[in-house]
Amino acid sequence: MKSFSRLTKEELYKLDNQEHCCDIAEHAGFILFGANISRTSIRYVTENPDVMGRYVNISRKVGIEPVVKQMTDGTVRYTAEIADAVQILQLLADLGLIDAKTGLVRHRIHDEMLEKECCRRAFVKGAFMSAGTVIDPRKNYNLEIVTPYFRLSQDLQMLIERIGFPFKSVVRKSKYVLYIKNSDTISDFLSYLGAFKSQMELLNIKIEKEIRNDFNRTANSETANIVKTINASVEQIKAIEQVDKIFGLDSLQDDLREVALLRLKHKDLSLTELGKLTHPPLSKSGVNHRLKKIMEMAK
Repeated sequence: MKSFSRLTKEELYKLDNQEHCCDIAEHAGFILFGANISRTSIRYVTENPDVMGRYVNISRKVGIEPVVKQMTDGTVRYTAEIADAVQILQLLADLGLIDAKTGLVRHRIHDEMLEKECCRRAFVKGAFMSAGTVIDPRKNYNLEIVTPYFRLSQDLQMLIERIGFPFKSVVRKSKYVLYIKNSDTISDFLSYLGAFKSQMELLNIKIEKEIRNDFNRTANSETANIVKTINASVEQIKAIEQVDKIFGLDSLQDDLREVALLRLKHKDLSLTELGKLTHPPLSKSGVNHRLKKIMEMAK
C-alpha cells in the first residue's frame, strides 16, 4: 500500500505548469533539494519512480536530457545524471548557483528567478517533491522538507514564510529540517502545491478523528459518572446499614426512612433517579441532603 506522502507526490507528478518560467523554477527546486551538484556532474537520486519521472520531464522542458539508470542494491533507486560540462556550467549560471567571487557551487536560492508568484509555487513544489514528506494523518500531523545545507534551509524558510506558511526548523542527524505540525496549515500547504485530493483526504481523516475523540470523551465522562455514582451509593448504603444496626430504620423520621429504603432497594440509581421515586418527588439536592443526614448519624 502506498504511503500518504507517496500518493501526494503521485498527484503532484501529474500537474503541469502554466508558464515556461515556472518549469525553470521547479527544475531549480528539484536540483537544489535532490541532486549532488558539482561543476562536472549533476546527479539526481531517488527511490520514488514518480519523482524521477517528474524530474526527467521537467528537465526536458528546460532543454536538458539526463541519463537515467536504475540501480538495485537491496533497494531500488533511480539516478539521472547530467555529465556535459558546458551544459552544467550554463545551467549553474542560469540558476545562480555559481559564486561570482570563488567560482564554487553554492547551494542558495536565486531570488531573481522567483519574482513571480507562480514561479515561487513551482519552486516550492520541486523542493517538496525532492526532499519533502508528509506523514499519514491517521498517525500524526507532520510535513517536512529536509536539506543538508544550512543556508539553503534558511533561504527556503524565508521564502515559504513570505508566501504565508510559518515553518519551524530543527537540526536532525546533521540535516536541517523545516516542518509544520498543524493540520490546518498542512492542509493549506497541500492546497498551495496543488495536491487537492491529498488535502481532502487529510480533512476527511481529521473529521473522523475529531468525531472519534468526541465519542471517547463522552464515553469516558459517562463511565466516570457511573463510577462516581456507584462509589457514592456504596458509602450511603454502609451508612444506612450502620444506622439500621444501631438505631433501626424505624427510628428515622419518615422522610429519611423513605430515602434510606429506596437507596437500599435501588443501589445503582443516581440521586436524580432516586428523587423521582419519592412522594412527592425530590430534587437531586433534596435527596442528597437527606442522605447526608443519615451519614452524619452513622458517624
